[in-house]
Amino acid sequence: MIKAIPYPMNHRYVILLIVSIVISMSAKSQDYLSDSITFECCTAPVGTHITYDLTAEASAGTGDYTAYQLATNRHHVVGTRSNTAYLRGAINVKHFFNKDLVVSGSVDALASVHADHPAYLQQCYANLLYGPFFIEAGSREEKQVARDDLLSSGSFAKGINAKPIPQVHFGTNDFWTVPFTKGWLSINFDFGYGKFMDSNYREERFREAGDVNKIYATGAYYHQKHLYLRTPTTKRFFILAGIEHVVQFGGTGYGYEHGVLTGKTKPANLKAFWNVILPLGDKNYVENEAMEDWIFGNHLGSMTVQLGWNITPSHLLQVYYDDPFEDGSGMRKSNGYDGLWGLQYNNKASGRQYVRGVVLEFFQSTNQSGPIHWDNADFPEPIRSQITDYVTGDDNYYNHVFYDSYTHYGMTPGTALLASPIYNKDGYTKFRDNRVKAWHLGVNGELDQRLSYLVKCSYREGWGTYAAPLPEKHHSFDALLQCNYDRGPWHVSGAYAFDKGNIYGDCSTFNIKIGYHGKIL
Repeated sequence: MIKAIPYPMNHRYVILLIVSIVISMSAKSQDYLSDSITFECCTAPVGTHITYDLTAEASAGTGDYTAYQLATNRHHVVGTRSNTAYLRGAINVKHFFNKDLVVSGSVDALASVHADHPAYLQQCYANLLYGPFFIEAGSREEKQVARDDLLSSGSFAKGINAKPIPQVHFGTNDFWTVPFTKGWLSINFDFGYGKFMDSNYREERFREAGDVNKIYATGAYYHQKHLYLRTPTTKRFFILAGIEHVVQFGGTGYGYEHGVLTGKTKPANLKAFWNVILPLGDKNYVENEAMEDWIFGNHLGSMTVQLGWNITPSHLLQVYYDDPFEDGSGMRKSNGYDGLWGLQYNNKASGRQYVRGVVLEFFQSTNQSGPIHWDNADFPEPIRSQITDYVTGDDNYYNHVFYDSYTHYGMTPGTALLASPIYNKDGYTKFRDNRVKAWHLGVNGELDQRLSYLVKCSYREGWGTYAAPLPEKHHSFDALLQCNYDRGPWHVSGAYAFDKGNIYGDCSTFNIKIGYHGKIL
């Protein structure tokens, strides 16, 4: 197995931060429930609030990896390696100038053992909120807009599976009711630019597994945006529709030309930032010998349609479809039934509810607009003149000819149902199996006032890629049972998860997590 590459942060700073939090916890600890009520109230008083979080989590078991349901869709906090643990500390500051103008920020660090990264900053950001709008700089664990973070298998483009990507972005804090629509239209949007921080990781992976890796890219920039439109959720029926779009661009791509490792740098100037807002390209890419510039950058995303039915004021049922795309063929729905098809139930009643939420999903990525992609401009003469047909297919989800793969430190920021390259034992940095069919179920609820549970399970089958079909179909059944106990500022959870199949192998993992949330000011 390829060794882990440390996140660029000294262990001593992480330990110092965590120790300072422990000292402050001992010096000044107040009741969590009353604090949280005051803190979250929409009429919060003018002033500064400083809180902290301290978390310890450990996983132990058998197999090559921490079981899938414990390691994925958690912003890559838990290491994929088996028998791993971490200590995490965060300091959160929020200052209210008034009820509309709020400045907040957080520093959140981890120190891990037998993990993918020994020590790193998970979050570090500053946020300015004015009414429903915000502007933010830094890395933060963002929530999904349309998908349930706890129960869903995740979004195709802007999921919660990888470490946060540092960015500067602005948008709405939640859904904002558009003026002059009489309350019938709300929007949620986000727009920003960032930078992938895993250049050293990618280079090390390439060099350690040079027999299987042919390209890698460093210094890549990140562009993301989404726009969702929604009718009032208080009506009997409502609809949500929107699009998410992400891009890798800029940076330097390395590959072999005539047996020599050669780099090619892409611009990251203002024009490049403008050109990736929409999937634009270089019309002279053939003459410039830059086939990858047919479209500037690596674009992907998804388009969503979601219908909601308030059966009663306390019971909500939703159906949804996320249509993935890597280029125009996916946006034209040439990819057949590819996408995430879902059914979600939410119980909004107060008090103990044995079933609080249920999500049932089917995911397919086998079509990819067909197995053939042919552009005669991709080939030299005389082939270019002899075969002039044009076929757009083989979308090859999450893989790219210049940027290698849509990953951050080996994990895709998108859906975890496509096994990330970090699981490739030979160090291969692309997705080997992106043509899959999968079922996913998530259920949660409360057993009493303080005790709750979470159950998740997924089954998937994979056939590799069009270019490299698997000799044997991959399959895996992955399940999780977790119990949570909350009392005042304390949170304790225990979980058991397992994998059965030939994607991750047979893995069995026990997990325990202890968290404390306190107030300094």
